[in-house]
Amino acid sequence: MTGPGPASFLFSTSRLLLAVMLTIGASALLTAPAYSAVALSADSLDVPAQRIDERLPAPLLSVARAGDAMIGVGLHGLIQRSTDEGRTWQQVDSPVSSDLVQVRFRDERNGWIVGHDALVMHTTDGGDTWQVQLDGRRLLTLLNAYYGPRAEQGDEAASLVLREVAMAAGTSATPDVLAAPFLDVMFDEHGSGFAVGAFGMLLHSTDNGQNWEPWIERSDNDRRMHLYGLAEHAGTFYIGGEQGLVLRLDGQQQRFVKIDTPYTGTYFGVRAFDGLLLAYGLRGNLFSSRDDGQQWQPVATHLNSSLVSIVEQGNALIVVSQGGQLVSVDRQSLQVTPLADARVGEVYAASATKQAGSLVVTRFSGAKVIDIAQAN
Repeated sequence: MTGPGPASFLFSTSRLLLAVMLTIGASALLTAPAYSAVALSADSLDVPAQRIDERLPAPLLSVARAGDAMIGVGLHGLIQRSTDEGRTWQQVDSPVSSDLVQVRFRDERNGWIVGHDALVMHTTDGGDTWQVQLDGRRLLTLLNAYYGPRAEQGDEAASLVLREVAMAAGTSATPDVLAAPFLDVMFDEHGSGFAVGAFGMLLHSTDNGQNWEPWIERSDNDRRMHLYGLAEHAGTFYIGGEQGLVLRLDGQQQRFVKIDTPYTGTYFGVRAFDGLLLAYGLRGNLFSSRDDGQQWQPVATHLNSSLVSIVEQGNALIVVSQGGQLVSVDRQSLQVTPLADARVGEVYAASATKQAGSLVVTRFSGAKVIDIAQAN
């Protein structure tokens, strides 16, 4: 049985539902206490995020450090900022009300957010203000402009992509918006970066996201598996995805090539360090490689729920599960030390604070600072 063709990344209902739910589980999307009852717009790209009651919990799906501040993002375009290591949060104006899935900062000033409706936003002031760089309208235009000339020259794969694009746009709640979600984004210090998402969506930019080029066909992902997480080290980018998929950027080929791994489940993320590559995913699975993916060894986390974050703490790497369990992994020996459970409910992401021995985790009920303590 063969997998779907190159154009099928845009049109698969069951996989789209998986992409929508992967970060928030079975929680009800529209019942967060902090939000008032308002009429839903047909296009969340046109409606700025509503102001919330900051006394009540609001869902946050991702968090990242920006210098002395922390930025959290979540449902309905919510962006929050903390300047006291995650203890209190203040809402930041957001130009959209689309669900925001991931936030990344390259340095203390430059950061990016991605989310549903093919959204990419950028800040140059540490998260005080945000501007839309790409959305479902612009992506639709971009794909048509990129694949249209190829189709006119007889490229059948490009023609298939165009037909799928038209079908997906035609069934969207807003016909001129391609609503597929981006799930991660990352840039290096030279302004080169990638945005990845559902159905194998892969875009490349060389100017900090001002312009984008489709790279869908420049990856060993013919079945168009979802692409969940990015990592970068020393100019090389890595991607983790469905069904054991790990990709590494080949600079000479300008293509993401597949790295074989011993696991066939989903990888939600990858991390890259000097002499160490990690891939983590479902049911506590964590794998390590010391030779850039040629050989892999399992790391026995003894965690049963999916792994959502790996946070640096000195020479240790704190592995955080969706169930709120923590373990510490020594970066050199890969020895695992159990830590006390956070006991904070379902966790979606985590980030380091500047205070040794603590993390900030994001949950459906907002961000929370937790202490790292060795299990008894």
